[in-house]
Amino acid sequence: MPYLPTLAGGPINLIVAVSFGLFVPARILNGVQYGGLNVHPSLLPDLRGPAPLHHTLLAGRTRTGVTLQTLDLKRFDHGVILDQTPSPGFEIPNPDSCTVPQLLDFVAPKGARMLVDGIRKGVFVPPVDEHRWCPSEGDKPLIHAAKIQTEDRHIDWANWTLAEVNKRKRVLGPLWSKALVAKDHSAGVPSFQQRRIIFTEMEEVQPTPDSRAFSLVPGLPFVDGIAPIEPREGKSLYVFTQDGKLVRVDQMKVEGEPNADAVRAAFKARMVGDRTFSSGTSKYTPFYNPLQ
Repeated sequence: MPYLPTLAGGPINLIVAVSFGLFVPARILNGVQYGGLNVHPSLLPDLRGPAPLHHTLLAGRTRTGVTLQTLDLKRFDHGVILDQTPSPGFEIPNPDSCTVPQLLDFVAPKGARMLVDGIRKGVFVPPVDEHRWCPSEGDKPLIHAAKIQTEDRHIDWANWTLAEVNKRKRVLGPLWSKALVAKDHSAGVPSFQQRRIIFTEMEEVQPTPDSRAFSLVPGLPFVDGIAPIEPREGKSLYVFTQDGKLVRVDQMKVEGEPNADAVRAAFKARMVGDRTFSSGTSKYTPFYNPLQ
């Protein structure tokens, strides 16, 4: 029998884990009379995993729910479903603009009520009655809500539309890429290295007819002006997405540097190339290479 703390009224007979993030070992669960309970913010088995709220929004779901389950002895989110929001779940408020904290504020009270009601009804007392689980929204394939990684914020310029970029920024926070920067030219042969850029402020703008030539190379940033450009000239930094939408980058953080005006940061890091290209009546100076 594993060591467990005791309460004034007697030994612990039920473990409740909510947003715990760690696996409760079988030796602990077996040491209490009724095992454990967990509230999960999705309609299990859909969106099993540690980041269901993030993946709900990333998948563009418009409905969700909460599930009361037992703590499984071997795997996360594979317990017996004791209660669940009735299908098809409840509507997410403003799903196209909802953030993770907003979704959490919306589902948390519903999960709390389900947990308290379940404890009061004793749904965990054997023999437990397994609740029928809901299919995913629109019978879509089940999603595994994996832990959010740094790579999930890495922009795929060749494939992401502006809508995808904005959705990831809303759900995951500031996005990033890698840019080629020039190193020492003293030997006559330039050398380059990659440095990470975090985009802290950017917004869609309307492209001019002349700038549309850069839409052929999504992810290639450019400055409106002739090289060499002085950052004080009031120029802006632009980049096209995969679907031909133009983004103006206002602020960004270059690896190892503080957050700064995007044009100033790019020139300080030597990301802007030394060749100017004409398009119509306008002239533009791009980065050395598309963002990676």
